[in-house]
Amino acid sequence: MFAKILKNLRKENDTTQCELADKLGVKQSTVSSWEIGRSRPTFEQLVEISNLFNTSTDYLLGKCSDSSHYVYTDNKTLQEFYNDFGKLSKAEQLFLINSIKAYTQTKE
Repeated sequence: MFAKILKNLRKENDTTQCELADKLGVKQSTVSSWEIGRSRPTFEQLVEISNLFNTSTDYLLGKCSDSSHYVYTDNKTLQEFYNDFGKLSKAEQLFLINSIKAYTQTKE
């Protein structure tokens, strides 16, 4: 399942195997092996692939059918967000939280 999903995502995003390999720091043959099901990425590589394609690891693994259930898992980005969020006043934090809630409700 992963092999087919990865290949589809890569093509939908107009990304070549070489380009994906460069972004992940692996060889093109490694990406090719993943796409034909000969091998699988490490956990860390799987997380990075999900970040690159803005999808969840569950979607990549075929555990859910909706690619939009995306949770950003890049620890550095999350840490930076928490640091910046912590610098805001309580009122500013509540404003952002309420804005996010309102935004997500309009998406449903």
